[in-house]
Amino acid sequence: MKKSFVIALVAMFVSGSVYAQQTPETTMQKMKDRAEVMKANRKSMSAKVSKEVKKQAKQMTKEGWKVMPGQLPLEQQLERSVLFMNQFEDDLITPKYVWGDATSQAEFYDAGKIQALELARLNLAGSLEQRITQIVDNNVGNDQKAMQQAASLTKTLKKAKGIISTRLGQTTPVVEAYRELKNGNIEVRVQTFYSMDKAREMVREGIRQQMEQDGEKLTPELEKLLGK
Repeated sequence: MKKSFVIALVAMFVSGSVYAQQTPETTMQKMKDRAEVMKANRKSMSAKVSKEVKKQAKQMTKEGWKVMPGQLPLEQQLERSVLFMNQFEDDLITPKYVWGDATSQAEFYDAGKIQALELARLNLAGSLEQRITQIVDNNVGNDQKAMQQAASLTKTLKKAKGIISTRLGQTTPVVEAYRELKNGNIEVRVQTFYSMDKAREMVREGIRQQMEQDGEKLTPELEKLLGK
């Protein structure tokens, strides 16, 4: 594991050096270096992740959490969650997925699940807002005009949160577990994920709709701040 970690650090150093000297000729090599970094990191982390997932699943089971018949075992659900969380775009910073999780109590399982999914969807929308704001900030640079545009775009993004949340629609949970409480109620826990690529397009449409309501227009300059 130590050897893999060292390889990852070396690859990261090389990748950083290439990035600092970007030219059209080095673009392909830069992508290969990044791929090597991700491959080495995944290899060095796999044993640790597996151990942590087993530990978490064991702890949740001890706390009374279980899954409905026909669903994936809890440990596999948690492994799948970690897989989603640790996928990144080419910059190795922006996650490929955004996620939201929540728990809810109800008298019956189905009611608890519906409530938990709604809360998770709202949390996912909040997480998406934060991620998009980070992307906008990263694309601003030192341009004063771009800073002003970014501030306006972020303000509109907050106003469009309701529109974006509605556009999320129904999301499929990656983690879904429940436990029976002493008061007779059922507590349901869910975690949902959403593709960042799809989310960005959805945000564009949400902001465009909000700006139209405000009598404004989403210009190409503002779209550029939202990322690819």
